[in-house]
Amino acid sequence: MTAMRGRGESGQVAVETAIVLPLFVFLLLGILQLGMMHQARLLTKYAAYKAVRAGSLHNADVEVMERAALAVLLPMVSQAGGGGAEVLKPIASASDFAQKWNSSGISQNKMPDADLKYAQVHICGPLKADITSGTHANKELDFDDPRVASGGDWAESLRTKLSIQVTFNYRLPIPFADVTIFNIARGQKALPYVLRLGKEENHTKKSYVDFRTDPLDAAAENKLYILPIRATYIMRMHSNFYLTQKALPEVNKCTFTFDQAAE
Repeated sequence: MTAMRGRGESGQVAVETAIVLPLFVFLLLGILQLGMMHQARLLTKYAAYKAVRAGSLHNADVEVMERAALAVLLPMVSQAGGGGAEVLKPIASASDFAQKWNSSGISQNKMPDADLKYAQVHICGPLKADITSGTHANKELDFDDPRVASGGDWAESLRTKLSIQVTFNYRLPIPFADVTIFNIARGQKALPYVLRLGKEENHTKKSYVDFRTDPLDAAAENKLYILPIRATYIMRMHSNFYLTQKALPEVNKCTFTFDQAAE
């Protein structure tokens, strides 16, 4: 009887271990992934500051701003490794930075295995509609000249400022946790308005649809799970904007949670 009871207890322990162990392993991996996502979020905020500063000094050049943002985000940029795993190379010196910057097209700010940029910058303001025509059309735009504002939707306090949004397309590197966190975030964006807190009229449809764009879905089909992390920053311009070289955006493509913020 004692031997039979011992075999029964050992079988029960094996069953309990088979149930609990995967959950425990996923919990550890999930905590690790969420911690790395928090670090990526902090770096994205700093990248937005560096990007808008570069834009204020270089005539709001989007390419220059993206390179400045990518230089900050480089420690969190991972690339595909063997067997579908993500490889995250640390940066401890200038030589490490140069080696990673020049590897696999990172310096071109283009993912080789997805139709996405590592770091993308959108100009939130000013827009073309905010700028008066006439003497400023197709010429140098002096941000210190208050006459460049149309006096409509462009607030007087923003007439000499550049507003941008940086999107860091963060590749989730931790296995098991990547697909779960991606699907949770995707499902949250897909929920109907009635299942979310707040008034329905205050939510923008853009924030729900924008997350489920083709590049993200296509990457997920190839088991590459990417979450966009966004941060905005506003800074006073220190160089003029040349309308003949760099066109202002027609619409605000920055993504916000609420319509009021996007406006």
